[in-house]
Amino acid sequence: MTEDLEKFSALVDLYNDGLADKEMFLSELSRFENIDWTKENMFNQLLAYNALGAAYGNLKSKNLDYTKAYYCNEYVYKEISYYHNLHYVVSRVKKEQWAALYWNAFRLWCRAYLCLASAYDHMGRFCEAQQYYKLAAMDEKNTDDAEINQGYSYANMHAFWTEEEPWIVRKAQQLMKKHAAEFEKNAPELMHTVCGWPAPSFDVPRANFTKMKEGDYECWVNHNFLRINRFCDVDQVSKLSVVDNVKLHYIGDTQEKRNLFETYYSEIKNTFIETRRLTYMAIGGSGEANVELIKMTYKNFYSILDKIAIFIQAYLNIPVKVHQVDFASIWNDKKNGDIRQEFLEHPHNLSLLALYNIKLDVYGTKSFNYVIDEQTKDLQRIRNFLEHKIVEVRPGQMQYDDYKLTISKEELVLNTVRLAQLVRCAIIYLCNFVMHAEYDRHLGCFS
Repeated sequence: MTEDLEKFSALVDLYNDGLADKEMFLSELSRFENIDWTKENMFNQLLAYNALGAAYGNLKSKNLDYTKAYYCNEYVYKEISYYHNLHYVVSRVKKEQWAALYWNAFRLWCRAYLCLASAYDHMGRFCEAQQYYKLAAMDEKNTDDAEINQGYSYANMHAFWTEEEPWIVRKAQQLMKKHAAEFEKNAPELMHTVCGWPAPSFDVPRANFTKMKEGDYECWVNHNFLRINRFCDVDQVSKLSVVDNVKLHYIGDTQEKRNLFETYYSEIKNTFIETRRLTYMAIGGSGEANVELIKMTYKNFYSILDKIAIFIQAYLNIPVKVHQVDFASIWNDKKNGDIRQEFLEHPHNLSLLALYNIKLDVYGTKSFNYVIDEQTKDLQRIRNFLEHKIVEVRPGQMQYDDYKLTISKEELVLNTVRLAQLVRCAIIYLCNFVMHAEYDRHLGCFS
């Protein structure tokens, strides 16, 4: 199987270089997709998920326009799912088990982060993209690619910032000057424009968590990317990253509607911040009460996603009764299962696509040929058991039957923080979506 996988990986590279027949490539891709990789050894799982992710990444790059929001194209979603599965395998294997495989596993892990960062960047998930570029650069082979992509990303997304914008511009300029030949070749106009913008001559001052009130908690929030702050993903320990400062853009509607949206956003943001604090308290504590508190916060993060869905329903005037709205189902027309027209009417609003993509991370979909990754299955499984069945927290691997799920506290914490990170990003992308939509609505649409 390993030799077969290596041949398939070589075929993926040949297709990317235009040296392989497309029909043969698609035939082999289909054959490898039909294998249940969870039953193979872990090294073959890594090779398979890496090759399958690369295959769909190649199909995506040859067939998609990166400026448009694609809701139903399987290429990008399968690419993301397979790279998620690669990370899932690595995160659940003890270090001593890798032994001779360490360097191969490490490099695949880092390369997957680079590919995910680029995919997320093109889907409006700027927050996670910045985190993943840094992780990709842990392998020095990826440093140049990561920095070049970050340069483009900083140049493109600076407009979402207010007081942080000058430092985003500074970072874009630094990376463009470091890789000047690359930018002169592929984006000379962008480079010259960005490098002409005013920017500070110094980096953002560092935050001293030890001198901060509740410094341990504040440090934990930033370390886990749980701050409602766009700059936190760029620099976790800067003074600009320690405040939950993302605000809802001014909405040009009636005063009644504006009050509704502002109140709803305040509820979403405050509920997240308080649930985040409870999660920290529960993780650091011991005993049955703290375990139950983790379970409660897990369910609470899901409820925040449903509140975001109601905000979207009201903002886009989606014809669904409020009591029927939830984050899992709002995206699709119940009659035919297609993406609702209200979303398709915003083809260039990548932040709205980012929200939909988070829905896929949390719930998956049955709307098209989509691969539900193992991380998503875990999130769904834990929620299902918490809501309807029995969850027993004790050491050991996650196990379950029809009635009971057994999970370690470490595994429950891992998934709770993962869910919290997705919810935090959804809150930021909601604000980005509204900002973009208001621009389109009142100042003219992008061409």
